[in-house]
Parts: sequence; structure tokens; C-alpha cells
Amino acid sequence: MKKFRTAFVLFLCFLTAVLMAAPVSAHGGHHGGRHHGSTAVSTVPGCGVRGCAVSGTHSHNCAYHPGQVCGGRCAALCTVKGCTAAGRHTHNGVTYCGYDHDGGFCDGSCAALCTVKGCTVAGRHTHNGAAYCGYNHSCGFCDGSCAALCTVKGCTAVGRHTHNGAAYCGYNHSGGFCDGSCAALCTVKGCTAVGRHTHNGTVYCGYNHASGFCDSSHAGYGCHSC
Repeated sequence: MKKFRTAFVLFLCFLTAVLMAAPVSAHGGHHGGRHHGSTAVSTVPGCGVRGCAVSGTHSHNCAYHPGQVCGGRCAALCTVKGCTAAGRHTHNGVTYCGYDHDGGFCDGSCAALCTVKGCTVAGRHTHNGAAYCGYNHSCGFCDGSCAALCTVKGCTAVGRHTHNGAAYCGYNHSGGFCDGSCAALCTVKGCTAVGRHTHNGTVYCGYNHASGFCDSSHAGYGCHSC
């Protein structure tokens, strides 16, 4: 009888130990799972799309890029009555752009023309964190495609090129800068193509412009489709 009582007490102790350990084990498993899930989500902060590996701010549901991943910088053109704000701004938490882009929306690359007194910087630059362009574009803002006319001593490069990472143009545009639309006149032997065309990835123009390059306007050349 004594042996039976001793065995029963030992069984109760074992059972109590198991019951006390069970919640700890369950809690540990739950915590471990949650930690694993958090690691997976933190790979792309804020993105809830399963399997997405795109880093940084982006959108999978953009009105301007249907079916594509958007860089998250686009904004509607402002239609708020009476608003005269230039560049990107907000109304009631919604982001808009004050420039009239051809595409119907702003992709975040535009910059206001610089009005800072005494500034002589050419091209895109900043003042106190705000982006500006030093060229006076006719449309009233810079879309990021412009380049300074080359002033590097001894340079004979034609068209758009770079020096130490800075973009320049080898053609002397009347506006004082290059907007990226120009092309060299074609010198490929035997070529009879008219208008803008390419050879091995290089853009040329088949018209002999007096300025020595094609700016895509073709005024007086009877062609506006190049």
C-alpha cells in the first residue's frame, strides 16, 4: 500500500510539472512564429503584397501605372480652384503638382526654375533642400532632361556627353542649354534615311540643318514627324 501511495504521489508531481511547462512551451512557439513573420515583413517595410521583393517606397496600385510597380513619386496635376502653388504640394493630405506635365501627372523629377537672388548655378541644383533648375525653360519648369552646353576646354565631342559625371551637350543651342531632343546629322556612308533614325543605337537626323544638328523641330524642312 505504501509503495502504491509513493508511486501515486510521484505521478501527480510529474503531471503537475508537465501542465506547468505546457503554457511556457506554447508561448515560446507562438513568439517564435511571430518573430519569423516580422522578419519576412521587414524585408520590404510597409508592403503587404506577398512575395514582393521591391525595396523602398513603391505602389502596386497606382492610377498612373496600371499593372506596374510605381516608384511612389507620381502625383496628380493640381485642379484645386484658385491654387497657384508651383511644384509638388498638398491639399488635405493629397499630393499634387503645380506644373502641367504632358503625361498628365508628375513623376517627381521636375524642379522649379531658380529665382534665388544672385544664384548663377546652371542646371539642376538645390537651395535649402529645395530643387531648382538654372535654365529658363519655356514651359516654366525643369523636367530633368536638360544639360549645360559644354565649356570644357579642348572638348570636341558632339551631342550629349559627360565630363566627370556631369552631362553636357556639344551643340550650341540658342536657348543656352540642351533639352535632350537634339541629334547629330547623319554621316553614315550610303545612308538615305530622312528624318531622325538610328545606326547601332546612335540617333541621327537625315536633314542638313544649318545649325549643324537636329533639334527635332524641323522648321522649314517640310517634316514634323522626326
